[in-house]
Amino acid sequence: MARHFAVLAVQAEGQKLSHPAIDGADADGLPDLPEIPAGSRLVAVVNNGEWQSALDVTYPSVYRKIYRRYQEGTWKAMDIYLIDERRANQIEDGRRVMMNGQPVQDPGRV
Repeated sequence: MARHFAVLAVQAEGQKLSHPAIDGADADGLPDLPEIPAGSRLVAVVNNGEWQSALDVTYPSVYRKIYRRYQEGTWKAMDIYLIDERRANQIEDGRRVMMNGQPVQDPGRV
């Protein structure tokens, strides 16, 4: 399971990367993982039009899974950021937020 980070912190503090080029895609049409400098984490901020989440996609298998879901339309948008690993540890919160940055209200348990 991917780690989740505070969306607004990633967007404000992370270094936004351009989308990977499809020219570098593998046989499945998935792009190669961008180069990740030592001491950094690769984070994908994804949204479905209602809420958004910041997911750690540093590991190739997680990156490929999230990118495939983006290609399939599960995610309406996907932005990639680099963030310092120490800072990532500080902003790990496991929450998703609405598009305006407000927390998503979790439904009560039955």
